[in-house]
Amino acid sequence: MRRLTNITGLVGGRIVRFDLRGLYHIHRVYEEKRRRIQRMKKRKPRTAKKLMKKYSEREKNRARDMMHKITTAIARELERMKSGAILEDLRDIKERILRGGKNLNRKLSKWNCRIFQFMLEYKLKWKGLPVKYVNPANSSRTCPLCSGRLSAYEGRLMRCGRCGYVGDRDVIAVINLRMWGLGVAPKGGEPLKGDESQSGCLHVNADIR
Repeated sequence: MRRLTNITGLVGGRIVRFDLRGLYHIHRVYEEKRRRIQRMKKRKPRTAKKLMKKYSEREKNRARDMMHKITTAIARELERMKSGAILEDLRDIKERILRGGKNLNRKLSKWNCRIFQFMLEYKLKWKGLPVKYVNPANSSRTCPLCSGRLSAYEGRLMRCGRCGYVGDRDVIAVINLRMWGLGVAPKGGEPLKGDESQSGCLHVNADIR
């Protein structure tokens, strides 16, 4: 199932999940409003056009307001920790996965992760904190211990066929993004170089699989 309702992060050595269910709910509510407006389009085209514009603006404003509040809270916490952020490079992500069909495309229209990242990056840089983007390819399929290939194990769990490591795919992804972003674990499977445990960065993974 595509996960559009939370963002997983690694902050100060602990896994945290930022709840985006409220944001997803906003888009669901306005999606239903648009459906009702579409049904009246033939009978009252002008009214339908005005209502569509009105509710589209309202949806956008409510969604952005919620994202501003969440990213502001994260930015303040990272400023307190004097930490930067390592984020997934999600440029053109929607275009790359729009082949999933009408139902998936409708879900992706409710996915604001790229805008979320833009807001967070802007606020962190304003505070003088660094932001780095990392290619997320195979981040949830690579073992963070030995760089072996992971396969589905049970529910959200993944298992390494090489060393036997088992972990949640979201947690695995953010750990890999952290190490790749810091350059301590290249994707080729080379051993770790040094101790990155005190890096204090935020690593955000938006898993929509």
